[in-house]
Amino acid sequence: MIVGEKKLLGSAFLDAAKIRLRARICEAEAKIELYLKNPVGVGDHPNICEEITKAAEDGAHAQDVLNFLQMHWPSD
Repeated sequence: MIVGEKKLLGSAFLDAAKIRLRARICEAEAKIELYLKNPVGVGDHPNICEEITKAAEDGAHAQDVLNFLQMHWPSD
């Protein structure tokens, strides 16, 4: 494998990690929107404050990691 191929492979993994983190952020946002706007979604979760907090924590963690990667390895 030549050096250029290694760089492309590493870049592919970095891009995949960033995509995965963006998906986690979107999932957290979707969950919170569901809890806020859909009475059926709220009814299925008796402790809605905990559910919203957990989704927000998951999204915030993913955002922090994404920010770190983008700061140190900007590719987008």
